[in-house]
Amino acid sequence: MNILPFVQRIGEGFLDVAFPASCASCGDALENPPLPHVCHRCFSKIHIVEDPRCLTCGHPFFGDAESHDDCQHCSRLTPKFARGWSVTLFRGPIRILIYALKYEDAFWALGDLGRISEYAEGLGDFLEEAILVPVPLHSRKLRERGYNQSALITEELCRRFEVEHRDDFLTRIVDTESQTRFNRQDRYRNLKNAFAVERKSDLDLKKRYVLVDDVFTTGSTLNACAAALRKSGVKEVDVLTIGHG
Repeated sequence: MNILPFVQRIGEGFLDVAFPASCASCGDALENPPLPHVCHRCFSKIHIVEDPRCLTCGHPFFGDAESHDDCQHCSRLTPKFARGWSVTLFRGPIRILIYALKYEDAFWALGDLGRISEYAEGLGDFLEEAILVPVPLHSRKLRERGYNQSALITEELCRRFEVEHRDDFLTRIVDTESQTRFNRQDRYRNLKNAFAVERKSDLDLKKRYVLVDDVFTTGSTLNACAAALRKSGVKEVDVLTIGHG
C-alpha cells in the first residue's frame, strides 16, 4: 500500500489548521467555503450563466431577447461552430482565478474552476458524448509559459464530467501577436489560418467536438479553431468557456 497520499493529506490538514486558507478574492479566512479558495461572500458575486442565453456565445440575455441576432457580443461573428456555452461572466472572483492560473502558475485555481462548473445547470448534458479539445498554444508560447491553461481546464472538466478529451491533433501553426492589443475586427484578421489539424491525425469525423478555452471575448480564437476542424471534415463543433467577457 502506498501511504504517501495518506501522509500528504495529513500534512495538508495540519497546514489548514495551523495556517487557515484565505479567499483568493478578498483575503478573508475560509470557513466551509463553497469553492476551495473562494469565501461565501465572494461566491455570491459570481454570476453563473443561466437560461435564457445566447446559443452561439453563451452570454445570458437579461431582457426578452432569445436569438443570436439579438446578442451584441457575437452578432458580428460568423460562427464556424454550432453552439456556445459559457459557465460564468468574466468578472470578480472568476477573473482573479483565471488570471492567477494563466499568469501566476496558480494550479490550485483549477479546483475552483472545476467546482464552479459543476454548479452550472445543464453543463453535463451539453458535454454528454462529446470529445473536448483545448485551444492550443503556439510552441513558443508553450515553452515560455510551461503549460497551456486551456488544456489544464479541459482535463479538470473531463475528470469531473467523465468525458473524453484530445489535445494531439489541433495545433497553432502561426505565432500571432497577443489578442489583447487588437479590436474585434483585427482579432479576426490576426487569427486567420492560425490553427490547423495534423494531417496524420486519427480524427473521427463522426464525433462531436467541443473546443475549450478560458474566456470568450470576441470569439475569434474559438472560431478560428472551429474553422480548422470544419476544414478537416468535422461536422459537429461546439465551444465552451469558463468565463464570458
